[in-house]
Amino acid sequence: MKRRIVGMVLLAGMIALSGQKLNAAEEKPLAAGVLSLDSSVGVVDQGIANGKGALEKALGIGISGFIDMGYIWSSNHPGNPSDISGRYFDKDNNQFNVNNFHLAIEKPEKDWGVGFKVSGDFGRYGELLHEATQWNPTGARFCCGPSAELREAYLSTTIPVGQGIAIKGGLFVTPLGTEILNNPGAYNDNISRSFAFNFGIPIRHLGMMFSYPFHKTFTASLGVVTGWDNPHDNNGAPSGILGLNFNPSDAFGLSSNLVIGPEQYHNTSRQRLAWSTVATIKPMDPLTLFLEYTLGAESSASTPTSSKEDANWHALAAIASWGWTERFTTALRGEVFFDSQAARTGGLGATSPQHNVTLGEVTLTGSYKFTKMLIGRAEIRQDFANHGVYQKGKSSADSNQTTIGMQLLYAF
Repeated sequence: MKRRIVGMVLLAGMIALSGQKLNAAEEKPLAAGVLSLDSSVGVVDQGIANGKGALEKALGIGISGFIDMGYIWSSNHPGNPSDISGRYFDKDNNQFNVNNFHLAIEKPEKDWGVGFKVSGDFGRYGELLHEATQWNPTGARFCCGPSAELREAYLSTTIPVGQGIAIKGGLFVTPLGTEILNNPGAYNDNISRSFAFNFGIPIRHLGMMFSYPFHKTFTASLGVVTGWDNPHDNNGAPSGILGLNFNPSDAFGLSSNLVIGPEQYHNTSRQRLAWSTVATIKPMDPLTLFLEYTLGAESSASTPTSSKEDANWHALAAIASWGWTERFTTALRGEVFFDSQAARTGGLGATSPQHNVTLGEVTLTGSYKFTKMLIGRAEIRQDFANHGVYQKGKSSADSNQTTIGMQLLYAF
């Protein structure tokens, strides 16, 4: 209830601001669509945009965010708990959730020479993001309570050496992988997240990153962070991040990022590594392809069958996004996640300890823009595995599960 109240209060504040007028340039409207709500919701969109623009101008900062609500259903009807196996931010079976009110405030470097960004998640998403982040050994919350979580908080600046050394310091989302935390406006065509995102890579880091454009097509980055989703640092030894980005044309881009360091509690000799490489290919205007390979390894890791075992995991994924019209897009994702010692998945909902787990999924998502700010999505996903690891009912497990999801996003 608390998270719903917070979301409604913040939304009411934004709508109240919509009464203010701002003589901003008119954006090009979307093409006509059968399900268009431009004549009704679109009027509200314009009012909110005007109010937000007036507030940004008065304060000299950028304001953005979104409201996310949705529903997920699993054919396995998991119970006790009713969590869908292998999922994280979409694990609540047969529940309608006001998932998130996300708010971001940022300022570019050009005004002060130092920029900043602060963003937070309020609602169910905030709870789950907090669960994924070990703020300290006792589990004390960093921000505002169980339904709120700080997503990012960092400063940025550029040292005027050569082409400029960009510096970012604070809390920020990981550069690894194709997918990111839900954020309309960035790549996020599917409702659910891949196994590689949930298990193969970290979500966020606390630390500092440096990047330098050696060429207009090539940028390298280097950073020092506290580790995987643990700003407190559980062993006093940092981890390192190395990244390479190659973008020779609008039709092709390659991003490769690696994080390595000790991640086990009070132990600095056991290293964990994750290396993710993503190719973005745009062979024609309506089609965008994402190809990802992720490699991970950890020495003397804890697994379902051993307390100390060298572990490795791999993920192969491909996503094809096709824009049928300016309003309607479909995204098809296929993925296989190999967790050779079950160190990352723990065997999920298996009824007996599993040593080797292979997960796979095929996901089809349709997305429709009712207005520029209101987006609806529907998704069907089929998960499979080499063992019975997806919880079924209250006390059994299956090697397959089918889920259906619906989502409504309002971005501002």
